[in-house]
Amino acid sequence: MEYPRLSFWFLFILNFLVILTTPQPAPRARYNRCSTSGNYTTNSTYSRNLNALLSSIPASSDLNSDGFFNASIGQNPDQVYAIGLCRGDLAVGSCRSCLNNSVQAITQACPNQKEASRWYDECMLRFSNRNILSTMELGFPFTAWNNANATNQTQFNDVVGNLLSGLRDPAAAGGVRKYAADVANYTSLLKIYAVEQCTPDISVMDCGRCLDAVMTDVSTYCNGKDKNY
Repeated sequence: MEYPRLSFWFLFILNFLVILTTPQPAPRARYNRCSTSGNYTTNSTYSRNLNALLSSIPASSDLNSDGFFNASIGQNPDQVYAIGLCRGDLAVGSCRSCLNNSVQAITQACPNQKEASRWYDECMLRFSNRNILSTMELGFPFTAWNNANATNQTQFNDVVGNLLSGLRDPAAAGGVRKYAADVANYTSLLKIYAVEQCTPDISVMDCGRCLDAVMTDVSTYCNGKDKNY
């Protein structure tokens, strides 16, 4: 599939958005992003810092309250920053499991890269050699969609647009979790489910700006498609 523009936000991440019309399969990676900005060598100081930071994520007590992890370890030029985020409705055990899978897989998917991201439907994980904590970035977009078109694209787009717009402010203004979800009727038999979420370390204003950008991409690149990520 060719993407006219990759739209990757949590996550990559600053937030992720999912519109679902069918139940999801078992967790699988939706996207890996391996940076080309720099590499580290095995058993180097950066490598040891990265392994120590990643291994601390699944056991973090922060996951009990908001499903979010952000921390750094080491000193420049070997300092490592990491962000982990679970979908707002995920139970603690499932959150830890998803992030544990990410920790085990991300360095395999992106071996020796100093910056990488991995995204599932249930969680996302990102690390970098630059400060990514409490920082909004719009430069790592990712969009994917179902090849099937909705039967009535105009009606579908209207329902999706209203649904996403209604979630924007509740998600941005969320407290411990910047998360909002809702459902709308597409037909008498089919429903549209939507989730909007930002990492809780960014401001209400930045979260709103990020969600606005995502909604623009959804309307542009996922027009009439019955499943968007």
